[in-house]
Amino acid sequence: MRMTDAPADVNERVTEEWKADTSPGERVRTVMKRTYDPQSVATIAGRALTSETTARKHLDVLAEDGFVEAVSLPDERGTWYKRAPRSVVLERAQQLLDSVDVETLSGRVTELRETVREFEEKTGVESPRAAAIADAEVETETGVAGTLYRRVALAARRRRRRCPPRFPRRVRASRTPCEWIARRPGKPQ
Repeated sequence: MRMTDAPADVNERVTEEWKADTSPGERVRTVMKRTYDPQSVATIAGRALTSETTARKHLDVLAEDGFVEAVSLPDERGTWYKRAPRSVVLERAQQLLDSVDVETLSGRVTELRETVREFEEKTGVESPRAAAIADAEVETETGVAGTLYRRVALAARRRRRRCPPRFPRRVRASRTPCEWIARRPGKPQ
């Protein structure tokens, strides 16, 4: 590549190389790897440098494999596609598996299971959400997990106490939203 090449020339050359070095299926998969919002087949085909028919064929295969999701948008015609959230999780899990040996992962899983078991024993519930809902007390000695659980429980308590953010426009200025809700017409005072 010459230093005097214009940016458009460089982009065209890279595009041509990508098209020559990859199959249409590889290009569609590459495009979908970074497509988290629904896109039309035409848009995906344009980005993958292939025809709509070819893109649709490969998108159907990727949907069957669980890599993408086919969605129907209410205001749009046709099927649109986006990356399936499950495929992102599986990709991240594979990255973890590639970067950490199996023994270390197994040890971490065992530690986490023990932490969950201890949490269940202390609170009598199965999850931090259930603890927050049940307003279970979590001891401070549970460390980082305990801090997280306490924060979830505190947020749930605050959410239950908070008045709804929306209230009728006809609220008198002398009343707060909580007072208005408490004194709604038809509700005993």
